[in-house]
Amino acid sequence: MSLDEPDAVAQATAANHFAADVYLGFETQTEPAALIQFYRVPSVESAGGRALAELIAEKFACIGELEPDVRGMRLPMLRETRMPAVQCVVGPVREAIDAGPAIAVAIIEALERWVSRST
Repeated sequence: MSLDEPDAVAQATAANHFAADVYLGFETQTEPAALIQFYRVPSVESAGGRALAELIAEKFACIGELEPDVRGMRLPMLRETRMPAVQCVVGPVREAIDAGPAIAVAIIEALERWVSRST
């Protein structure tokens, strides 16, 4: 599968096929955003996804102008993965690229904390 596969169902299927422990998706947009999404519907939510999303948001809050918003969503890639899944939407694109190294560090630190809480 290509690393830039736009089909959310294909992404979820690939993650499930490889028995991934966590799914992290990234998307940029032209408007200002720092949206961290996890799976939630009225009666069910992914506890692991929510915990990871909140940790990522906490780390994103330390990056420049990013004001993260955590939301439970019913998106295909969040719904169809068997593992905890989080989708990060950041923008505008130029600012996301410029903040790329800080975003990477924030994601790594959040994952490390999430894993240490899970074990």
